[in-house]
Amino acid sequence: MKELEVSKNILEKIILKDVPFALAIRNGLKKGNLDGTARSNITALLGCELRHHFLLNNLIERYFDNPSFEDTVYLRFLVTNKLFLHRYKNEELYALAIQTLDKEKVDMLMQFVSSTNEIIPSDLDKASPEYLSMRFNTPAWVIKMWQKQYGKGLTFKILKCNYHQSTPSVRVNERVIKAEDILSKYPDFANSPVENILIYQGRGTPKHLDEFKQNKIFFMKMATKYVIDKLEIEPIKRIAIYSDVPNNIYLDMVARFGEKVALDLVINHTQSFFECQKVVEESKYNNIGVYNASYSSLITCISHRVGTMICLPRNSMFDLLRSTPDYFIRIKQEKLDEIIAEEAGTLDNAAQLVELDGTLVYMVPTISKKESSTLIGNFLYKHPEFELIEEKQFFPFEAFDSCLYYAILRRKGESRD
Repeated sequence: MKELEVSKNILEKIILKDVPFALAIRNGLKKGNLDGTARSNITALLGCELRHHFLLNNLIERYFDNPSFEDTVYLRFLVTNKLFLHRYKNEELYALAIQTLDKEKVDMLMQFVSSTNEIIPSDLDKASPEYLSMRFNTPAWVIKMWQKQYGKGLTFKILKCNYHQSTPSVRVNERVIKAEDILSKYPDFANSPVENILIYQGRGTPKHLDEFKQNKIFFMKMATKYVIDKLEIEPIKRIAIYSDVPNNIYLDMVARFGEKVALDLVINHTQSFFECQKVVEESKYNNIGVYNASYSSLITCISHRVGTMICLPRNSMFDLLRSTPDYFIRIKQEKLDEIIAEEAGTLDNAAQLVELDGTLVYMVPTISKKESSTLIGNFLYKHPEFELIEEKQFFPFEAFDSCLYYAILRRKGESRD
């Protein structure tokens, strides 16, 4: 079947060539010239395999001696369909699997999965990282890190919640439309615990709505809005945002202070840069400067100190597990030190641009003390001119449905009465 061949090619791109899920799907389906049903089946099959990838790895390792990944793809689809998906004929997938793998071993594996509900090895401790890795499709090294930093009980709650997709939420620009207007017009929206943030409960995405296209509503996490609400921003003083991850904080600033808000926006994420640049130009936000640069060029883009500096540097982005099925397959433990060094470098560079009595805000959607409280502690040791006003780690099982960490820092200077 053509769609199985297309699925195989896409999965190999994701696993062997490190192509992100969304991009691999888009390019693969475009080349396949398939109808809507086939596209839906392929997306479901690949998403299901990726969300059980660590369990499938273990099953294959029990019966086969180091096979190539390409040879195991149809067997992965067979087990995925048999246990979870139920969209394809198992006989057809079986015939494809035994073309590249030993038939007797395939039969043994399939007999095992057909005869037991205990797919994960029963001799494993159910609190062990190895067991939890297969149950919740999370790398064992991440689980070990969380258990060490937060304890086993909290880690289990994180894993259990991460197994379900996060709920999309949108920020309402209260200058041009009221939240009540959106709620009365669209039943798929509901109130959230944060003012002017609505939860989207419909199918698909709200991007097709006219209000979305006109930036009357835009994507924003509840936790992000909660943090911005805490800041004592003086719009008369310039605001700067450095971002290495997609976000709409600049639109939030427009909603708060109007189109003439004085804002410098430095973006090191290519797609986000072009999207923001387009919105700023089309909306004629003449007082918003948009720059495409890394954190090391902050001082080049922003030639004067600012009252509020918001930093969203590149980070481990553990929040993506819930929306991106291949994220924990692509993230590597050895990259963490590089990421942490970049986060520290971003803060060091941003600190130079904060005026006396100004605010420096650090936000990372992740769960890792090395990227959060430890990093902020090291920053304060190096920069005694700053003081910590507030910090907090959100967890995905809490009301805000997020794993955001934030720290609000103040540059010492003028006394506050």
